[in-house]
Amino acid sequence: YKEVNKRRPRSLLEKLRWVTLGYHYNWDNKKYSADHYTPFPSDLAFLSEQVAAACGFQGFRAEAGILNYYRLDSTLGIHVDRSELDHSKPLLSFSFGQSAIFLLGGLKRDEAPTPMFMHSGDIMVMSGFSRLLNHAVPRVLPSLEGESLPCCLETPLPADLPRDSVVEPCSVEDWQVCASYLKTARVNMTVRQVLAIGQDFPLELMEENKRDITTEGSCHLDDENSQVK
Repeated sequence: YKEVNKRRPRSLLEKLRWVTLGYHYNWDNKKYSADHYTPFPSDLAFLSEQVAAACGFQGFRAEAGILNYYRLDSTLGIHVDRSELDHSKPLLSFSFGQSAIFLLGGLKRDEAPTPMFMHSGDIMVMSGFSRLLNHAVPRVLPSLEGESLPCCLETPLPADLPRDSVVEPCSVEDWQVCASYLKTARVNMTVRQVLAIGQDFPLELMEENKRDITTEGSCHLDDENSQVK
């Protein structure tokens, strides 16, 4: 008789790997399409545009977003975010939950990267030369024993928010689910402008997207339980 080590089944939230917003990124052909679009969340768009403006990028438009959900054993392979048609606009990256090691490389994949920490609440703006650099996330770091989340993530927003607030309060129960999840996970949210002002998707790109057949399981996050790329 051999005892089998049974793992606790993962919840749907724990299985979540990525979500796309606005112009939905196609993981198979690495492109966006005008035919695959839903309205970008207005509160996140406002926040992103304010961050971009503070960095000198007036007129930035939040048109696409990718949320990556990392477990402690998840990684993100080396890549370049070049699918947007306008590279003059920055890529905004927001981090929540557990810290991670971020590697910022060069224009070539074999150039030695610069490692840095990305902590909860950090915002990275990739623009100019860094906009098309290779980068990766090789490790998510577990919290030190007894370490808690930042105080801003421990408690829900107050119910009496200003009338013109761009965020909405949620229930204590919903907030506790999120806070509990972030104690053993990391969420990274990147926001991009896809098109230049007045630019449309090229006709040949739209036709190519119509011909592509999407396949299940194209997430580029890896972990010990799911080696999907």
